[in-house]
Amino acid sequence: MKLKHWKFALLLSALIFPAVSCEKTQEAAGEGQTAGVRKIVIGYDNTRPTSFIGDDGELTGVDIEALRLIDELLPEYEFEYQRSDQTGTFAALQSGRINVATTNSFWTQDRANRYLFPKENLGMNIEGLYIHKKFTGINNLEDAAAKKLRIVPVVSGDGNHGILLEFNKSHPDTPIDIPLTDNLDVWTVGFSWIAEGRYDYAIGPKQQYEAVVGNEDAQLHHLVNDVGFVEFGSVRTWPIFRKDEQELADAYDRAVIKLKEDGTLRRLALEFIGYDTWAYEGDNVY
Repeated sequence: MKLKHWKFALLLSALIFPAVSCEKTQEAAGEGQTAGVRKIVIGYDNTRPTSFIGDDGELTGVDIEALRLIDELLPEYEFEYQRSDQTGTFAALQSGRINVATTNSFWTQDRANRYLFPKENLGMNIEGLYIHKKFTGINNLEDAAAKKLRIVPVVSGDGNHGILLEFNKSHPDTPIDIPLTDNLDVWTVGFSWIAEGRYDYAIGPKQQYEAVVGNEDAQLHHLVNDVGFVEFGSVRTWPIFRKDEQELADAYDRAVIKLKEDGTLRRLALEFIGYDTWAYEGDNVY
């Protein structure tokens, strides 16, 4: 059975932060600008393959290179980049110190209430189960829930948490017991917990599995015989704007449409991820 189509679109995701005043945002990011060109500060976290420091010491990644091309298409803006962890990036967005956050984020209603989502997504993630290979016949969340498999603790409030909450709403007879955590290290240590048998599975993007386990040079590649990946859908990913940045978001949308139409975003996905994630923007998208 296919999962229902949800509008949840993440990473790995931000915690809830208090609102700030309009007066504070006016004094923050983007106000120091040269004549005719507005500086835009984009916060990012260091996560392969979306935004990371390459072997040459320079910032790169599929999202970063896409944003640089968007910058070229928007002469009225000049983008600069500020690194933090994911939590710090969203805190900076909430406080007005940056204009945009790019952290391979999914759409959630809570985020949509707090921030501004553009119309056009910047990327696609293939979503699936990170699951111990001793389990066979498990192809999706319905199968894992029916078998009452134990899920690795989920980062509270992130996009994967939202997917699971929506699943439980749609499957009241077979809900998933969702243990929560604020520890972002769970994204890595969870694979070891699955291999050890402490938990049975987790959910997340294919590229995360490959970066941590699947690739031959991955940190936990020795777990590849125990922990596998089972695809069950795809998730749109987004840069997230401050609420007062509608004009910037509209300009971003116009530029992204061009990069989608000319195949640039597909080319970047092939270069940095190794396959065309945009081919999955069809059925079973969250």
